[in-house]
Amino acid sequence: MIIGPRRAALIGAIAAVVLAIVFYPLIVQTPFNPDDVVFQLSKVQIASGSIGEQKLELQIAINITNTSDYTLTTSKIEYELFADGASVGSDTISYEDIPVNGRPALFQDESITIPDTFVFEYSDERAVLFNEILNGSQDIRWRMTGLANIDSGTTFKEKLFSDEL
Repeated sequence: MIIGPRRAALIGAIAAVVLAIVFYPLIVQTPFNPDDVVFQLSKVQIASGSIGEQKLELQIAINITNTSDYTLTTSKIEYELFADGASVGSDTISYEDIPVNGRPALFQDESITIPDTFVFEYSDERAVLFNEILNGSQDIRWRMTGLANIDSGTTFKEKLFSDEL
């Protein structure tokens, strides 16, 4: 079977489209700096819980500000929460199973707040801290450290962050 010029042009066009789709993310990179995305712990408050349940649900609010020139998003935020220097535990906020256009948008020079519910389990070693949080002490110094995945349409970078409240 001989391939005519029309068929060769069609095959070439299809191959060019496939190659463009496959190689576009590898060729085109969004040159953003992950340090242009600022993470701040903006709220930690008790939502529910009791000594009888031996767990507390804490409402966490993370404020994210994008100071870069690009619209970005985040696919995952892993963090560890500390109260008065003692680790309360760690948690992950994940949007990995959501398409990029459904994830929280980090627009240029704008801030968004991402809420999370953190569960603090009672233990004998952390009983004093558990009771302080349960009683609503205002003297607790909260700190958060973590790692976030920052994404653009074609580029993925990781960002280490830390903040105190």
